Amino acid sequence: MKKITFYAMTLFVALVGSSVFAQTAQQNLDYAIQSAENIQQDTPAAKTAAVQLAKQIVLLNAPNAQQFYDAMFVQVNSIQNNSDDVDYFASLARTASQNAFSTASINAITAELVNLNDILIGLTFQINDALAANDNATALNLIPNVKSVLDQQYTTTTSLINEINSIATAIKTYNVCMKLVDHLGNPVTYNDLHGYYAYNDANVYFYPENYEDCYSNLAPGTYTFRAYNGYFSGASATTVTLSDSLVNANGVIEVTLVYWSE
Repeated sequence: MKKITFYAMTLFVALVGSSVFAQTAQQNLDYAIQSAENIQQDTPAAKTAAVQLAKQIVLLNAPNAQQFYDAMFVQVNSIQNNSDDVDYFASLARTASQNAFSTASINAITAELVNLNDILIGLTFQINDALAANDNATALNLIPNVKSVLDQQYTTTTSLINEINSIATAIKTYNVCMKLVDHLGNPVTYNDLHGYYAYNDANVYFYPENYEDCYSNLAPGTYTFRAYNGYFSGASATTVTLSDSLVNANGVIEVTLVYWSE
């Protein structure tokens, strides 16, 4: 997904508030990954331009210096802009996360990508100068170095994506909302329950956000969800192991309790 697409998605979420859990740490890390993926989508085109220049020199003796120059600076701009975006979204994720983490490892990799940019810019100018002086041999000898830098940028970006994914896994949380149904499975629109609570395998207790129906940022694990009985009512308990497969289209895991009333 290209950068312009997820910028629009971010703006859309910010404007319409599609979920009470919008702009979570996980979402911002997803945006960081999309920025990194932009680099991997753009890099092959730069490498193709380098290969094409070599063919123009060897086969045609008519290199298109401007075409090569333009392609390299598209790559340079892609690296710079998307690296900045990765750092930006990683910082937002760190601020939003319920679990503390450092962005130092991410920042180190984006800095490495930008450093490789400096090498690529230097090689591009050397090749451009050589071609301007009709020194095709020197230009041809420098092209493998360009391809090597581009390969390093691609593999470094793979490391960047892996690092972001690693952090995302470490801080993963789930949002869980309760759904109350009767014994026939029909939604219950009114109840006199006194709220909900949950506990995990370590007997640590959790309570919904603002003591309503939804729990925010539960860590992965197995939880038993229960309700406080009303005066003449109650609900069944449900034990659930939180996982990605249970997350619905709204980014929420829905847990159903069966309501009863005397």
